[in-house]
Amino acid sequence: MDDDVLVGDGVAERTPTPPIRVGSYDGQELLARLLRRWQAADGTWYYEVTLTFWAHATIQGIDLAEPADIAFSVPASHVTPVPDTCYKGVPIRRHPAVIARARSGRKTAPNPPPPAEAGSGAGAGRPQVRGDATDRWKVQRPRHPYNDPGPRRTVIHHETCFTTPDPAELTTAQALAALRRPGAEACTVCGADQLTAR
Repeated sequence: MDDDVLVGDGVAERTPTPPIRVGSYDGQELLARLLRRWQAADGTWYYEVTLTFWAHATIQGIDLAEPADIAFSVPASHVTPVPDTCYKGVPIRRHPAVIARARSGRKTAPNPPPPAEAGSGAGAGRPQVRGDATDRWKVQRPRHPYNDPGPRRTVIHHETCFTTPDPAELTTAQALAALRRPGAEACTVCGADQLTAR
């Protein structure tokens, strides 16, 4: 009876899963069922929802298309309540760290660790950068949360860096220009951080 609650006469009642509108990353709006609301450690709220799609199944040798529920979490900024729908009784879970901060009076998350100094990464002391015009550089574009308004991160790596399979396409001058863009950083494993010291 994980999803059940007991009402006054002892009869089990299912936890409500009311409809809610979900905005997808590409601008579509879908009607989903709300399973629960939960809070991350940084205080961000998410809505766990479920959508029903078609899935392939083989039953007694016969191929069928059957409905299948897909559950996923959506940032609260991308959901909209359905008019005249009651959301009372939908489970809510606050993160313990947020509760502790609220009780202590702290409004912000704990201080982040200090940034690493240039050259202090795993490749410190054994740079692979030649420093001449023959060096080539890679640009890695890590995944970017679609609800993050900040600049998209890029990481510059030396051509010999094993941490990314991306092709080396930039000259040293182009790599320096790429490092000056917002959100750019240099890899400390391969010695690319030496570029910023020039």
